[in-house]
Amino acid sequence: MSNLKQIGYFACAIFAVKGMGFILLPITTRLLEQQEFGQLNFLVTLSALCSLVVSLGLPELLLKQQYDSFKEKMALFRDALILILFFCLMFILFGFVFSEDIIKALPANIKLIDLKLLIINLALAAILSIPYTYYRLFDHAQKYCFYSVSHALIQTCLTITLLVLGYNITGVMVSGVVCTLIILAFTVHDIADAIKVSYAEFSWRIKKSQGVFLLSIISSGLFVYAGNGAENWFIVAYFDEKLLANYYVAAQFAIITSFTFEPIRLWWFAKRFNLIKTNKLQYQQYAILSLNTGLVLCVIMAIIAPLLLNFVLPAHYHGHDEWLVLLILVVAIRHHSDILNIGCYMHKNGVYVSVVNLLTACLGLTLLYFLVPRFAVEGVIAALAIMQSFKLVCFYILSQHLEPLQLDFFAVIPSWLALVSITFVTLQFESSLTAKGLILVFYITGLAFQYKSLFLPAIKKLVKGHDYAQLL
Repeated sequence: MSNLKQIGYFACAIFAVKGMGFILLPITTRLLEQQEFGQLNFLVTLSALCSLVVSLGLPELLLKQQYDSFKEKMALFRDALILILFFCLMFILFGFVFSEDIIKALPANIKLIDLKLLIINLALAAILSIPYTYYRLFDHAQKYCFYSVSHALIQTCLTITLLVLGYNITGVMVSGVVCTLIILAFTVHDIADAIKVSYAEFSWRIKKSQGVFLLSIISSGLFVYAGNGAENWFIVAYFDEKLLANYYVAAQFAIITSFTFEPIRLWWFAKRFNLIKTNKLQYQQYAILSLNTGLVLCVIMAIIAPLLLNFVLPAHYHGHDEWLVLLILVVAIRHHSDILNIGCYMHKNGVYVSVVNLLTACLGLTLLYFLVPRFAVEGVIAALAIMQSFKLVCFYILSQHLEPLQLDFFAVIPSWLALVSITFVTLQFESSLTAKGLILVFYITGLAFQYKSLFLPAIKKLVKGHDYAQLL
């Protein structure tokens, strides 16, 4: 299967999983009370944090290790599956024994049964990551797509059914456990024959020396979590689940912006390391083009996302357009740090990435601690904006030091002017749709002139194709 088809299948899987999540959003906000919805979102936040530890970084280790022998690769998968099975059993046992103490330590009001179901689902999802990694590594993107889409579809249908029947948060958690267990059974059965490698042929493959790598993966994930989930803890701790519910829906609609950029991210991240070595000039052009593409999506979503939120969600979630637009601004900054960090990944075994993430996490947690109690959600957004800006500056300076590039940042100035203008209009005026529309028209017109060298050949080709079809 070609690389393009592989990327297509992975993109299809991502769209399906994320799409089903957004389909559920207007349903869960109507079938759950606002406080219940906030509690559910806190469980999602807790799940994201725990999953960083439960998976042990094994998927990354499996992708990183390269062996000449296919059998030896399978031996590594065998050992990874055994290790994660053992760890997950210990995780479930520990979680169940201390579940009441964990409940008391959490800032949100969580039912004991919901926490226990979450613990089971986390363990099952961690085990499921092993067959999913197998599909990614050995070009089985079609299977990865099939199982991911099936998982999302079955879970969405079961969740809606249980919510309608009145099982509330517990119903959502039950659907997660049942569907993950079903997909896990099928995937493990599918790869079972491939990973049947005897210890007489290959001994235990996971060495102590690899423990450092696994710890670095887990710690890096925890550092990133400080700016992508930790804010929910502060909101619940200082306020309540209702405020978290309002913030969460705004954040989810802001995330749609990242979601729309995901296919481009898949394409760019897959080829950027090779391109910077073979054609640095083209790499620089594509880097700026990727930045501008992300900004175009941010500008469009800054107009569409508030309308979409107010259209699909109940009335008590409306009235927070300014949060949404400011969060999209944070997404734009984070997008820049993702694109402008290539040197940090290419040199020193990526150690600078962990260092920057650690410093960013410390800054972010400090800002959240001081700003959230005083300014609530506005404090959260300010902390995220400062933290992501700091991360961007650190990555860019270090990357330029390690791998100097000549990037044409003047090309992204019109996009930033448009995004900042829309943000200003949203913050200052209540009825601002007309002004936003005018900004968008001027921006798109300027963008067309800026990239006419890209658009004109495509338009000419389309016109020629149309004329040829007429002749036929």
